[in-house]
Amino acid sequence: MDSKSVGIIGSGAWGSALAHALSVAGNEVTLWGRNAETINEINEIHENKSYLPKLKLDKNIRATTDLKSVCEKNVVIIAVPTQQIRTLGEEIRQYITHDTPIVCSAKGFELGTGKLISEILSETLINKNIAIISGPTFASEVINNFPTAATFAMKDRQLGRALARNFSSSNFRLYGSADIIGVQVGGAIKNIIAIACGIASGQGFGENTRAAIVTRGLAETKRLAFALGGNVETLSGLSGLGDFLLSCTSRQSRNFQFGEELGKGRSANNTLKNMIGIVEGFHSSKAVTKRAKDLKVDLPICGSVHSILTQSTDINLSIRRLLDRPIRSE
Repeated sequence: MDSKSVGIIGSGAWGSALAHALSVAGNEVTLWGRNAETINEINEIHENKSYLPKLKLDKNIRATTDLKSVCEKNVVIIAVPTQQIRTLGEEIRQYITHDTPIVCSAKGFELGTGKLISEILSETLINKNIAIISGPTFASEVINNFPTAATFAMKDRQLGRALARNFSSSNFRLYGSADIIGVQVGGAIKNIIAIACGIASGQGFGENTRAAIVTRGLAETKRLAFALGGNVETLSGLSGLGDFLLSCTSRQSRNFQFGEELGKGRSANNTLKNMIGIVEGFHSSKAVTKRAKDLKVDLPICGSVHSILTQSTDINLSIRRLLDRPIRSE
């Protein structure tokens, strides 16, 4: 597949970072956003001051508020929060042709239904060429051209390899996978486990605790991925272990920051108000807990985070319940 024109829907931090990476890789990139001021900044000074202040985006990116024009590109990438995917899918359905590849970079499960992003898009769009980008990727580091790697998952392996090759550069590498389910589950649950690690940090616990949470959290992720039809081996790669290591060990992670504030005794609502961007784990914890319950999959750490966020139990009691669970073979 030759170089393609790419439309990216969502001018937040990650949408802007993807636009930068793909433009540097030689693609013709058009970025869509609702905020006219942000769009003008990107076009005129090549910055997104709201989400990525003082970072320069590639000058060849074109930004627009015209949603239809972006949807008419050869490839469309959706980079909006998970809970906006269904509404957006219904909005753009009229503009998308049946064979346009749709790539999504959001990480989460839908509230209410507990569905994965690929399931939502299959319901809202007639298009079935759906792909997922997921992995250990901080937006600011992508824009600074630091070496970064992620997973590009698509059931059509040939098309997926071609797109991954087009989107990759020397500093932004995409590795192909056909396991669209496992890649999504890894990206979604790591946000919840990152909150758990942040809570532990805020409580003053050490590195041993964090290592235990990450390891057992990854085991929970594998159980749910398997139950949904994913491949557990996927979770040993970039969209599983790689993403866990990044989000659960760095204060750059919004989910970790959010959890740390909770661990220090601050309320969830007040913490959310003071954060820039979406804390996906806050929303996903409820949806993941529901889906796991329906499938009869045991997710004790995810369940504990959900209980803390809904204030049905306090942090100390949740930790005590986890520690009091029966000791079993690993």
